This record gives sequence, C-alpha cells and structure tokens, in this order.
Amino acid sequence: MTYDIIFTGGGAAALILLYKMTKEPALSQKKILVIDKEKKDTNNRSWSFWTDKKTDFDILVYREWQKVRFIAPKIDKTDTLNSLKYKMIRGIDFYNFINAKLSEFENIEFLQAEVSQVISISNIKAEVRLTEEFENKIFSTEYVFDSRFLKQDIPPKSNHYHSLLQHFFGYVIQTDEPIFDSQTVQLFDMRLPQRNAVEFVYILPFSPTKALVEYTLFSGQLLENKEVYKNRLEKYITTQIKVDDFKILEEEYGIIPMTDFKFEQPKSKNIINLGTKAGRAKPSTGYAFLRMYRDAENRINAWKTTGKPHYEGQFDKQFETYDKMILNIMERNPEEIQDIFTQMFRNNSIERILFFLDEQTNFLTDLKIMISVPPVPFLTSIKNLITRKKE
Repeated sequence: MTYDIIFTGGGAAALILLYKMTKEPALSQKKILVIDKEKKDTNNRSWSFWTDKKTDFDILVYREWQKVRFIAPKIDKTDTLNSLKYKMIRGIDFYNFINAKLSEFENIEFLQAEVSQVISISNIKAEVRLTEEFENKIFSTEYVFDSRFLKQDIPPKSNHYHSLLQHFFGYVIQTDEPIFDSQTVQLFDMRLPQRNAVEFVYILPFSPTKALVEYTLFSGQLLENKEVYKNRLEKYITTQIKVDDFKILEEEYGIIPMTDFKFEQPKSKNIINLGTKAGRAKPSTGYAFLRMYRDAENRINAWKTTGKPHYEGQFDKQFETYDKMILNIMERNPEEIQDIFTQMFRNNSIERILFFLDEQTNFLTDLKIMISVPPVPFLTSIKNLITRKKE
C-alpha cells in the first residue's frame, strides 16, 4: 500500500491543495490517498473572507456583499466597499464541488478511517498508520500532508506566547417578515456586555427573511455549556433584531485557537503540516480560508519550480507583532477591545481596516491605523512583549 502522496485529514486546507494539484499536469497523475475519519457530505461549516482578487472557488460563493456594518455603543457605521467583496462559501457546496472534481481522477483515493501515527522513516519515505479499529494498517508514501488539528496540538498555557480561543454559536434563521438588509453584512455588533471577553454578534443576511446570526467570543475559557451560548444568542435575536417568531434552519458551533504560538513544520522534509496545524488561522481574528488558499498556491509554485512542495516565505513580521499586541490586550483586559475597535472603525474606512486585517497593507497605512486608536493599551502590550522576550 504505497502512494506518492497521502493527506491525513480532508478539510479545507487539504482539499484546496489537492484541487490545485489536479490542475497541474506533473502533479495530477500522482497516486494519492486522502484519509479522514469524517465523511465530508454535510453542511457542517462555512468560510467567510474578503478579497479583491479572483479565486478558484468564486463559482461556489453562496452570497457576497459590498456593504459592511460595524456597531458599538457609540457608533453605527456602514460603508460601501470599493474594490473588496465580502464572501461566504458553504461547506456542503465546497465539498460537493471538490468531490465531483476529484472523482474524475482514478489515481486519487479516499479512505474514511482514523490515523494513529505519522512518522518519517527516511528523507524519502514516511509512513501513516491507522488505529486498531482499522487493523493498524500501514501506508507508505513520499510526502504526507497532515492537517489534523488534534487536542495535543493546542498550545499549553505559557508566559512566552498568548493562547486564547474563538468560540461561537450561530443559527440560520427564517422570519415571516422582511427584517434583514440583504445588501449589508454586519461584521461586528459589540453592544453586548464584554464579560471578561470580547463579545460580539455578526450577521450574514441571505435574503430579507433569512440570515446567519452568530454569537462569538474571544477569551481564554469556554462558557459553561452550550445552553449559555444558546440563551445569549436568542436574547440578542429577540432584543436587538427584535423578532420573537423565527424558525431555526441550521445550527453551528465551533472553536478556533487564537494564538501567537509558533507552529513549526516537522523537521522531516517529507511530512508537511497544513491549515491550523501550520498556523494558517490568523491569530487575532481566526480567519483562515485565504491564508490556506495562498499557502496552497505557494506550495504549487514551489513544486513547479524546485520539484518539492517547500517554500521559505511565512508571515510578515510587522503583522505578527500587531497580532501579538492585540492578543496581549485580549488576554490582559479584553473589555478594552470595544473602545479600540470603535476608534479604529470611526477613524478609518472599513475597506482600509479589512485590507489591514488581511495583511495586505503597507507600513504607512498600518501607521495611520495604529495612530487612530487609543495608544495606552498598545504601549502596555509592547512593554509586556519586551518583558516576555527577556524571560
């Protein structure tokens, strides 16, 4: 049971890279195995992102918006984007599209199973071993792309980096009356109490009577149980959206690590981490789709140029520093984020902020944004980061 390439984990990071491989003649004929313990055939999640460029998956965009709204106790601002569009892709549409494309290739196999171990045997060979439930089967390969983010991959608490969680609970709801502005995505509503956490609700409207309404927190700890999330979300729907009679069409719940922990690639050159396991979720926001997409592009370009899927480029140091400062504030005094975001959105166009959050700005633009927000929390963060570095 020998393959050229094995993907352990079949989520977005793996499937984006695999899809891009099928478009390259030199890579599309390799013998490939994808191992995932879950069958990707349900609408178990969605991905949101904003961009001014085309992607391979534009055909899958379920909805897109050019108007973005930010709300806090002292501001209610809506901007029309010029070059950017805020987009959403549903999980089921993505999986169906990828599965249909990959079914055209007899050299690509899928196995629903659980991996117990990925090990490097030599510089030219790696092994993937399944659990006892799957008879401890062993597969040999030249490259393993590992995107499984396991419990042991969550960074432990440390003074050397920040480790927070983005946790969210949302409904897709249907109302009898038209109450949503279907042209405007609500990126943040921070009018919620900030209870030792950054708390907000975002709304993705699909029509005047249908929308995803999601309650989100950035904090160090999860809430007591799912009922607490549910109660807070439903209270927002009844008090802020002002609707009592609504139908719940879908429900989603998730947890994303938000950390500046340095996710290192394995020392073995034939085992390569992807996705969250490779640090592709942006530390201060949790957005990952475009970062995974760009990672796949870089690996394909490297493969075509060097014959190997390795590339040196990582992330810009300036944005790593900004992320560290924001995480330090969230860890130290998360209630300050409400005022920081209020000033940021008041003094900058929303499009400028979105480019900044996507790390597509230059230093001059970054400076304009940084001087538009209260300086004291960031000066404290800088002092704390210097202290941590010396420890």
